[in-house]
Amino acid sequence: MHTPAADTFDPGHVVEAKLAPHALLDFDPMLRRLLGGHQLFVKQADGRWRPRGCSLGLAQCFDYADLLGPAPQG
Repeated sequence: MHTPAADTFDPGHVVEAKLAPHALLDFDPMLRRLLGGHQLFVKQADGRWRPRGCSLGLAQCFDYADLLGPAPQG
């Protein structure tokens, strides 16, 4: 089992990542396809991650362990 690296990012930091398959299970198939690709996530003050500029009105936030291959952006 892969152990994710520690989340050392500050709130407001942006990373590019994909959601892990287990994080997509609760969404309907159409949203899974839309959310399954690489996208930008912003770290929230509570430590969770929210998709940046989500036009779908997605209120869901994700844990750092839900992100695959997070790469810092700008």
